[in-house]
Amino acid sequence: MANIDFSKPQAQEPQPVPALSIKVNEDSISDYLALSDSLPLLVLFEAAQDQSSLQLAETLEQAVKNYQGRLLLLRVDSTESPKLGQAFDLKSLPSVFGLLRGQPAPLFVGNQPKEQIDKVLQKVLEVAEENKLTGLVRADPKLAQPEQVLSENHKKAFEAIDLAEYDQALAHYEKALLENPNDSLAEAGIAQVKLLKRLKDQDLKALVEATPVESELLQLKADALVATGAAGSGFQILLDVFASADKPTREVLRLKMVELFLVVGNDNPEVIQARRNLSLLLF
Repeated sequence: MANIDFSKPQAQEPQPVPALSIKVNEDSISDYLALSDSLPLLVLFEAAQDQSSLQLAETLEQAVKNYQGRLLLLRVDSTESPKLGQAFDLKSLPSVFGLLRGQPAPLFVGNQPKEQIDKVLQKVLEVAEENKLTGLVRADPKLAQPEQVLSENHKKAFEAIDLAEYDQALAHYEKALLENPNDSLAEAGIAQVKLLKRLKDQDLKALVEATPVESELLQLKADALVATGAAGSGFQILLDVFASADKPTREVLRLKMVELFLVVGNDNPEVIQARRNLSLLLF
């Protein structure tokens, strides 16, 4: 029988994954958590249309490619998955965490220079090797879910959002909805664009930390909270304003909340709870 040195990690067959960088949410992240028992995972919390998030995601995606399967990147849209943000004790966006054996550890906040990111990732790999987490993954595109075919109006709306041309994006989504009144993606897109318009040129961090008393500023703070992954807190602010508002203002707030529910997702637990609380106030 051959001598085996169990103190050294044994060669492992690379485990197949759809890609080395994968977008996940509160449901799908569970498909990859078990991999943290064999190699380090990176978890990036980002915000849609945030330039720092996009730049950091691009840098990290190139980094995981360079490490050839020694790292796996999971990207999380904080607005779509607020519960994940809470589970990781997310403070600001974008933020990167390491995940080893199911245990998260904060790595850094904000977009950083490539050289600094490389140093952090090297340290992550050193810690992983010390804990014998030296497994590998390989990208197998056949495992990826087929992409939804988007209409021309949806494509043009995405392009307009990338250019911060929100009025044009809104017009394209409205055309898409006219073509198909059951287009839930267009409905959510309209709500998302209206939120982006309200927050354009705003300092999200300052809004989240503010303590306003005026109704309009409270509503803007609620928008910022939803946009940064704290939807439950944002909904509660709107519910508090709703409780003491007059009838015309209540209708405006109700419609605003319905839009924000679409942004976050109607099946999100915080949306379900806020919808229930809104119903109690209405009746």
